Amino acid sequence: MKRWIHKARGIVSLLLVVIFIIETITGIGLYFAPSGRITRETGMMETLHTYAGFAMVAIIIIHLLLNYKMLLNEIKILLSHRK
Repeated sequence: MKRWIHKARGIVSLLLVVIFIIETITGIGLYFAPSGRITRETGMMETLHTYAGFAMVAIIIIHLLLNYKMLLNEIKILLSHRK
């Protein structure tokens, strides 16, 4: 397999982890303090959460495109009727 695909998969996976952490932190912050002082003053947390969500969707699509063969093989295994 091509070397760049392995690097791309690693980069995409790392980006998904980083964006997941950002989404988790901002989501918890917005849940517990949706109208808190920091959010009111900067509005940054809500904006960051929104853009990180859009980025996560885009990276998930890239991740699925890079790993579609593996995904199809796993689905075949799950749907096979072996005993």
